[in-house]
Amino acid sequence: MIGRRAGEWDRLVSGLPPVPVPWPPVGPIVVVAPHPDDELLAIGATLAAASDAGTEITIVAVTDGEASHPHLTDGERDELVGLRLAETDRAYAAAGIVAVRHRLGLPDGGASNHAGRLAEGLAALLVGAAWCLAPWESDGHPDHDVCGRVAGDACRDLGVRFARFPVWSWNWDDPSSPSIPFDGAVAWSFGDDLASRKQAGIAAYSSQVQPADGHRPVLPAGFLEHFARSSEVFLPVAG
Repeated sequence: MIGRRAGEWDRLVSGLPPVPVPWPPVGPIVVVAPHPDDELLAIGATLAAASDAGTEITIVAVTDGEASHPHLTDGERDELVGLRLAETDRAYAAAGIVAVRHRLGLPDGGASNHAGRLAEGLAALLVGAAWCLAPWESDGHPDHDVCGRVAGDACRDLGVRFARFPVWSWNWDDPSSPSIPFDGAVAWSFGDDLASRKQAGIAAYSSQVQPADGHRPVLPAGFLEHFARSSEVFLPVAG
């Protein structure tokens, strides 16, 4: 996974205006997470700050991330599901985030084949929500992309405020001519406490960030640098 380094984005990110509405969001938040760890990578500080404020947070866990290690046998993959669920519990505890997690159990890498189930599950959870946060619909991973599309459609139908966040696109996109729609993008900056809590949460995903059985980490250090900056980026936020 050799791609863009975080520093290549520094000038662009540092020039983004701040979020124009109260942040973290006020009112119940629904977060669409294609895989365990996506939400902490992209918006872990936002979730920690929202949790500190007593905001009700619902995580829609679309898949269990069982395809992250392609070399595993079927039995080992089943064990990985349990491991990643346990890591998620530890990650949220380390980051100090209180949230309710709803598992949809869609196949990792195949969520786009189950867009109807995703739409149905998400619509039920969006009732009464003030905000929905989801990946950018062109993030470059099929699970991320369908989550962004379905969430955007559901929020428009239900009148829920919606913001999107990039994850994989930091790695593959070109800072000199980005596909990420920075026109209207905003950034939310935070201090050392939230930054350290976010990093503690990410570190709890040992199966993702540490090498295992002679294989390199699923999320190598160069990729993780994109999520070590002291701001989180949201694509056009409607308040």
